Amino acid sequence: MCKLHKLLLIALLALVPALATAATTKVAPTLFKDGQFLVLAYHSVVLRPIPGDKYTITQGQFAEQVDYLNTHGYHPVSVQDILDAQAGKKKLPNKAVLLTFDDAYLSYYDFVVPFLKQYGFPSMLAVVGDFIENPPSKVLPEKLMNWQQIKEVAKSPLVEVASHTYNMHKGIQYNSIGNTGPAVNVRMYSTQNKHYETEQEYRQRLQEDFTHQNKLFESHVGFKPRIIVWPFGNHTGISWDIAKNNGFRMGFTLVWGLGDITNLAETPRLMVESVPIKDFIDNVLYPNHKPTIIRAVQVDLDLIYDKSIEQMDKNLGKLIDRLYAMKVNTVYLQAFADTDGDGSVDSVYFHNRQLPVRSDFFSHAAHQIRIRGIEVYAWIPSLSFIFPDKAFNKMYRIQEKSNGKNRPSQSWYKRLTPFSKDVQEKVGMLYEDLAAYSQIDGILFQDDAYLTDHEDFHPDAIHAYQAALGKSFSLKSDAEDSAAALKWGKYKTQALIDYTKGLMRIVKHIRPEIKFARNIYANMLINPQAEAWFAQNYKEFLNNYDEVIVMAYPRMEKANKPAQWLTKMVENVKAHNGLEKTIFKLQAYDWKKKRWVGNEALLEEMRDVLVAGGVHLAYYPDNALENKPDISTIKLEMSRQTDPFAR
Repeated sequence: MCKLHKLLLIALLALVPALATAATTKVAPTLFKDGQFLVLAYHSVVLRPIPGDKYTITQGQFAEQVDYLNTHGYHPVSVQDILDAQAGKKKLPNKAVLLTFDDAYLSYYDFVVPFLKQYGFPSMLAVVGDFIENPPSKVLPEKLMNWQQIKEVAKSPLVEVASHTYNMHKGIQYNSIGNTGPAVNVRMYSTQNKHYETEQEYRQRLQEDFTHQNKLFESHVGFKPRIIVWPFGNHTGISWDIAKNNGFRMGFTLVWGLGDITNLAETPRLMVESVPIKDFIDNVLYPNHKPTIIRAVQVDLDLIYDKSIEQMDKNLGKLIDRLYAMKVNTVYLQAFADTDGDGSVDSVYFHNRQLPVRSDFFSHAAHQIRIRGIEVYAWIPSLSFIFPDKAFNKMYRIQEKSNGKNRPSQSWYKRLTPFSKDVQEKVGMLYEDLAAYSQIDGILFQDDAYLTDHEDFHPDAIHAYQAALGKSFSLKSDAEDSAAALKWGKYKTQALIDYTKGLMRIVKHIRPEIKFARNIYANMLINPQAEAWFAQNYKEFLNNYDEVIVMAYPRMEKANKPAQWLTKMVENVKAHNGLEKTIFKLQAYDWKKKRWVGNEALLEEMRDVLVAGGVHLAYYPDNALENKPDISTIKLEMSRQTDPFAR
């Protein structure tokens, strides 16, 4: 295809999203499965609109929305209906809907409850105890209810009064630089003691809040709340553990989607905003589909680093200005330090118990990027760590066989064996601290999670092979026995997946809503035999991770015809129905020739991917301080907002 024709096709793709990929189809309205229900989250419902307040709606809008639900097959349910369905006592009707109201605004008492009574619609009220005791000094859209009014509505069989915590509906400082985050969702940082809250201290803080709220409810309303509505929708796995111990049976978030009786701990809610009725209907029809086309940049914090925090913050500002101008929506942010570029990590950019901290800057950088509406994934290795304990590193280094003898692996990454429980525990603690002391949307596993066809001969690995494949199983290279090599490679593929899933479980206990992406070598999509060489498998990655990042580096892979090479890769992704979960990460720097890829060449390769049917794009590396690659060129594709999966 000539360049002119390619540019014309790109223009058509921008105008007609349905042409963007063979897999593109209109998304049908969400069908409710058995046990699923829709939850709507309201705040203030006033007589007249309040300019600039998108979370306050008018009474006219509310009446219009309730009428739509009532006339289009939605069935109102109560919290008790949902709990009974979970217990197997009854079934939820199709298109079940629960209306919830946060913060206890007076309009709930004056207008909402009487209005819903006419329809027989149940609802739930979430009360912040401290707000009622000590009304916030900030300007509110209207007054709050008092305890007598809360007690009065609680007597109605159509009303469930829930806890919105006692005093957690606020932000607290959670890092040494001074960022604040939702009190439930972060560990507190004390500037006075220069101390990060431990897990035990965090648990104690939450327990004290729940205890105080329970006492308030018993005193003023006559019962303990059994439902927790997390402030700002944020919570952790630990906070839910504590909530359960305090008698809570259901937790509400602000995640997009349908609730399900199989998981009442993390019940999604759709935030209702002041929008035209057609937009409200659109959101109600598609609660499971919040589409986005991914445009991502992988960023080295090493390039932002400076001994001066002030200068580092200025460097970060330049990066954020660049990201915002480019209109990217995802950043894979380096959480570790690799100053010598050897891929081995002996320090990181976040508070933790395992490795030295080069600078406690990651959580601040992630915070500043996220408040611009950009998702941040922590980019971090899973095996290539060098811990302060030299004996540990030596004991658990991956081993390879050379000339019939075992020796420490000579591969690029100095990795630890994934077959050791000690390694899993040590790395797991590092991941746990990363999740606990920063706010992130995802984890990107570095490409160090591989095992060549000559690895791993560590004693722990041998023991694992023998237990799984039999003591007589022969570990041979592809040249010696291709069948054995393939079987061995597939076992190692699964072993690495299991290892990363162990890390995922640890992180999800802190950040239940987090996503996971894993880098994969392009060869895995081009050559079917490559799994035996690296223990990676694209199909298995699709099945086990939220996203797969293909390292589409034509120069690294010595592709003589990059356009054809990229096209073949995209076609293989299509063949696996992987377009929606696969991000093609392109090479912006030629490490072999030690120079930046030309801006036009990089843009051309982005368009090669899109013309072939690819959807999501990323590139690496990026140098915001030197405008590499040139933003005026690459933003032509990186800023694309067209969504090929849109309804």
